[in-house]
Amino acid sequence: MNYSLSEPGCIFIMHIDKIFPAFCNGNVVSADQIVLSPSDLGMLRGFTIFDVMVAERGRAFLWERHYDRLAASARSIGLAVPLDKAAYGKALAQLIEASPTPELVLRTVLSGGPSENGFAPEPGRETFYILTEERHRLPESVYREGVKLITLPYERYLPQVKFANHAVSIWDIERREREGAFDTLYIADGNISEASQGNVFLVKDGVLVTPREEVLWGIVQGLVMELAEAAGIPTEWRSISLEELLMADEVLLTGSSKGIVPVVDIDGKIVGTGRPGAIGAKLSAAYDRYIDSGK
Repeated sequence: MNYSLSEPGCIFIMHIDKIFPAFCNGNVVSADQIVLSPSDLGMLRGFTIFDVMVAERGRAFLWERHYDRLAASARSIGLAVPLDKAAYGKALAQLIEASPTPELVLRTVLSGGPSENGFAPEPGRETFYILTEERHRLPESVYREGVKLITLPYERYLPQVKFANHAVSIWDIERREREGAFDTLYIADGNISEASQGNVFLVKDGVLVTPREEVLWGIVQGLVMELAEAAGIPTEWRSISLEELLMADEVLLTGSSKGIVPVVDIDGKIVGTGRPGAIGAKLSAAYDRYIDSGK
């Protein structure tokens, strides 16, 4: 086998015969051939950010917005994305073209890279790669019937940075499964922030509301607000209390891999009529049209 080390912290074998490709050091490679340094700060200290997007109609959906958020997260903690926006878009296109299926999830990872002392990042030695994996769409029943959320007192540190640390969410998996919940909703000081894997909206008296402070700004979250405004639905970016959420006419959960999911139960309390509502249905239809437009 032909080994290559072109940048510190990311070793790969040029052996492109696996089903799903990856991008590393400027090359499309086999994902299972990427090897991280044992001194990588992503492993030693959890000093890693990431991004996830899906492929729709043969292109990475909203990839420009994803890049902007990734670059902003990196700058916030002193890291740098080694590709500019044009190069990043080209890498995504190469991965989609090399994949055996158009149903893809594209996962970008950026860590502090190898560190001589196991703590301090060394500028220019970041570890960066993009993985692809098969996309598994949610069952139609999720959108038709809605889902349950359960709450958890928790506030993420530096919420505008998309850290890879999901320890709390992973720790809570057993409870979610036991209670038949789709996701966990984080609560701090009586207000909701976000779900472990998505942003939350409420609809009350025809107005669509979602938090902006103390949350990771979601890519689909922002698009849904744009679609709502275009459809004439009043919108508000503001804090939401748990009490207010429980009194909502509708609650929605959004994310890149799930689109718009209606929420009908929170901690065993029925939301609205207990069925997906009209505003959510209208937004979902607009979201599907946006995807079909190829924008």
